[in-house]
Amino acid sequence: METAVAQEIGGRREQQDAAGVWACPGARCALLVVADGMGGHADGAQAARMAIATAERLWNECDGRPEDPAALLERLFRETQAALYNPGAAAGDQPGTTLVALYVGPERAWWAHCGDSRLYHFEGGRLVTRTRDHTRVQALLDAGEIREEDMATHPEQNQLLQALGVVDPVRVDHGETPLTPDSRFLLCSDGYWEQLSPEESARWMGQPGFQAACTKAAALAAQRGGGHGDNVAIAAWRAQGVDTPDRHHLLAAIRPTLLGALLLLAVLAILFWPLD
Repeated sequence: METAVAQEIGGRREQQDAAGVWACPGARCALLVVADGMGGHADGAQAARMAIATAERLWNECDGRPEDPAALLERLFRETQAALYNPGAAAGDQPGTTLVALYVGPERAWWAHCGDSRLYHFEGGRLVTRTRDHTRVQALLDAGEIREEDMATHPEQNQLLQALGVVDPVRVDHGETPLTPDSRFLLCSDGYWEQLSPEESARWMGQPGFQAACTKAAALAAQRGGGHGDNVAIAAWRAQGVDTPDRHHLLAAIRPTLLGALLLLAVLAILFWPLD
């Protein structure tokens, strides 16, 4: 397995996104987390860091091998919420963070999210699913009032319905899937997915030099966001290998040659087989 992580400050004065990756390559286990803080410069950054610190503590407590991965993720969200939420805070003054987390075991993957930081699940270059944002714009998409490609630029895109530390009780959505040799996962803040399409993400996730490709993708998202663009944070995981776009074409090209060679060998074997 391979993991990668990257962040860019974008057009903001401070980085309020945060990402973390912890892995046990020998056991083929990993925990990936992306958080997007909000609530003022210092408060937003602190909230995101709190989520990352909680993830690291829980990872260390179980040595990266939880008995129940889904329960581990639930603890991550509930304990981050408990650390951040202040019922006495004035409306609008409460620091908070979105959060998306993925635990990958040897045979399955589990994820959870709150807010509009996303997880994308790819099988090779094919998008299987993405998490549903807890936003007003996602509700409009679900109602058929806008298209998927309109979400990133919609004027209500930043209207979150859920985030840790901001509302209580908080909604956390979960998912899981079996792994294949082609499984790939991308976790990202909205500063990334507003700028790069799933098709673009699928391409770089199949390139050699996984970390370099991840770093380049984050930089591209920040570049496209421009001087007023958002922070960017991404974390990625893939089971193995890289895409070789010409591989299937090469196999298709040489298959007739291989079949012809086998037939020729069979004919020669029959012709020259010693007779008693």
